[in-house]
Amino acid sequence: MELSLSMYSMHRTVREKGWSAADWLRFCKTEGWLRVELLAHFWKDVDAELDETADTARENGIEVVSYAVSNNLVSLNPEEREAGLRKITDDIPVARRLGTNVMRVFSGNLADGIEYRDALRWIVDGLKRAADEAGQAGVTLCLENHGKLAGRGEQVKEIIDRVGSPALRSTFDTGNFLLVDERPTEAAKALLPLVGHVHFKDFQEREGGRYKSLSGRVYEGVPAGEGDADLPAVLRLLADSGYRGRLVLEYEGLGSDVEGIRRSYANFERMAAAYA
Repeated sequence: MELSLSMYSMHRTVREKGWSAADWLRFCKTEGWLRVELLAHFWKDVDAELDETADTARENGIEVVSYAVSNNLVSLNPEEREAGLRKITDDIPVARRLGTNVMRVFSGNLADGIEYRDALRWIVDGLKRAADEAGQAGVTLCLENHGKLAGRGEQVKEIIDRVGSPALRSTFDTGNFLLVDERPTEAAKALLPLVGHVHFKDFQEREGGRYKSLSGRVYEGVPAGEGDADLPAVLRLLADSGYRGRLVLEYEGLGSDVEGIRRSYANFERMAAAYA
C-alpha cells in the first residue's frame, strides 16, 4: 500500500504563500511526496494554469492520482442544480489532462425548505448524468461521504446503487464518518465493495475541537494514526477486501501542516508494514 497526498492538507500554507498548484507540486518534490490529489478549489485561472501544472507533475515524476471538484447538486433552483452538475462535467477533461481517471465529487447540502427525498432525487439524477459523461471519458467519479445527505455508509451506498453506474464509486473518507457518529469500520460493512478511492484522515475527540458531529461530539484533526478513526483496522479491512485503489492523506490538524503530514506518513509506514 502507498500513500498519496491531497493538496487540501496544505490549504493554509498554499493560501499564505500564494502558491499555484505547480508551485505546490515543486514543494512536494522536495519532500518526496510523489503521488498527489489536486483540487479545482485552488485554481485561480484553470485555463492559464492547467498545462503548466500537468507539465510540472510530469517533469518532477509526480503522479496525480485523483482530482476533486466542489459541487452541490441540491437546490430548490433548477438552474443552480445544473450549475452544480456542470462543475463535475466541465472538469472531466481537466482530470484527464492532469493524467488521472479518478474524480472526487460530492452530493450537496441540505438547506431549509428542502425535503430529504427531494434532495436524494436531485443527487441521483445529477450523478447519473455526470457518471454517463465520465464513463464515456474513461473517468470514475467517487462520491465522498460528507454532510447530512451522504454522510453515513448506507446513505452513500443507496445513492451509488440508485445511480447504477460502474462510473460512480465511493470515496471512503475515514475521518468524516466520525462526524456523523459512525465508526469507519462499521461504514465499511456497507461500502467495501463500492470503494474506488480512500481519504486517509483522522480526528480525535477533544474539548475545543473545530469539528462537531451530529450528536454534538467535538473533534480536532490529528496526524493519521493518532486519533479515533482506527486506521489500522481500516487498512486491514481494505487489504482483506482486495482493495487496490489509492489511499490519499487529507490532514486537517492544527499547527504546522508540513509536520502533521510528515508524522502521518511515518505513522502510515508503520501501519502498512503488515501488508507489505
